[in-house]
Amino acid sequence: MASQIRAQAAQMKEMLSPTDYADMLSQAAQIEQDVRDGGFAIPVAKEPLTLSKRIADAHQGRLDWLDGEAACVGYGWENHRTFVSNYGDPERDRLCRKAFAHFERYFLITRDGGGSAAAEPHLEAYDRTAQAATDYYANRRR
Repeated sequence: MASQIRAQAAQMKEMLSPTDYADMLSQAAQIEQDVRDGGFAIPVAKEPLTLSKRIADAHQGRLDWLDGEAACVGYGWENHRTFVSNYGDPERDRLCRKAFAHFERYFLITRDGGGSAAAEPHLEAYDRTAQAATDYYANRRR
C-alpha cells in the first residue's frame, strides 16, 4: 500500500501542491512504520476445539478408539448387534454394545450428511460409554 501511494505521488507530482505531495509521502512512511511496529499484524484465530478433535487428540487420532481397547475385544460398530461374547459378564457386554451403538449412529448420521449438530451427541455418548466400559473392565480385573 505504501509503495502504491509513493507511485501515485510520483505520477501526480506535477498536479499536486508541495504540501499535498509531502502529505502523500508522509502517509506512505507512516504505513511502513506501522508495518514494522506490527500495527497491521492480525493474530491468527485458533481453531475451535471440536468434540471430534478433542476425542481424536486424546486417542492417537482415532474417534473409534474403543476398537483398540481390551475391554470390548471382538466388538465393533459394524457387529455390536450380532456379536456374542464369551466373557460371561453381562454388564461389560451391555456397555460395549451401547458404546458401539452410539458410534454406529454417529457414523451413519455423518456419512449421510446429517451435520455435526445431529451427530455429535452420539459421538459424545459413545466416548462417555466407551470410557465407562474401559473403566468397568479395569476395575473388574483388580
